[in-house]
Amino acid sequence: MAISAPLRVEAATRATFGSIGVCAVTTVHHVYGAYIYNTPWRLHAALISTLATALIAVCLRLLRTQANNRIGAVASWTFMTVTFLVPFLGFGLFEGIYNHALKIALHFGHISPALMAHLFPPPTYEMPNNAFFEVTGVMQVIPGFVAGYYLYRFLQIHKREPKLATTPGYMPSESCSQPTLLSTIGIRNQTR
Repeated sequence: MAISAPLRVEAATRATFGSIGVCAVTTVHHVYGAYIYNTPWRLHAALISTLATALIAVCLRLLRTQANNRIGAVASWTFMTVTFLVPFLGFGLFEGIYNHALKIALHFGHISPALMAHLFPPPTYEMPNNAFFEVTGVMQVIPGFVAGYYLYRFLQIHKREPKLATTPGYMPSESCSQPTLLSTIGIRNQTR
């Protein structure tokens, strides 16, 4: 395994924990919102979050077991894409910051009702009238940013070591027991 592989897996693991946190808060938030506002369409967010988190967890597993082949490469890109789009961008930034934090700040900042209705049109949005619903909505920001931060760390590590084990002559470390094309003719790997 390459020197940066444990760091890459650690960053991916922490981003996955952030994604699990987003999934938990999002599920509670949207199930509760569907119940109190009689809007069953909100349940789709819990389903999307759960499916995305399951896919992220599968990709993490593949990153741990298949890191140096094409399956690992596909898992890596899928992991980065899904983690960025769903827990970070979708639920952390959009849902947590725009749908709740900004809405609460503008509401208590006494912005005009017409502007509030324009920015947060009913029935999709509810004006702040339930503390638990709003707090759980804002809480999505924290694990969303955890997922985003560790995704950024994962990407930085990933960029430092972009080669796959399937590249001719590439060995993930000097201690690898399987010879490559270049190592069989006596050329050492100089990719570090």
